Amino acid sequence: MDQRDSVAIGRAATKAARDAERSQMAAAVWAEVEAERKAVDERTARLRALRLAREAAEIG
Repeated sequence: MDQRDSVAIGRAATKAARDAERSQMAAAVWAEVEAERKAVDERTARLRALRLAREAAEIG
C-alpha cells in the first residue's frame, strides 16, 4: 500500500468520525429545541385555560 493511500484512508476515517460526531450533536440540539418548544406550548395552553376560566367567572 502506498503512503498516499494510507494518508487518504486516515483522512477519510477522521472525516467520517467528525461527521458522525456533528450528526450526534445536531440530533441532541434538535431534541433540546423540540423539548423547549413543547414546554412553551404546554405553558401557553395552561395559561390560556386559566385566562378563559377567569373570563368565564367574570362574565358568569
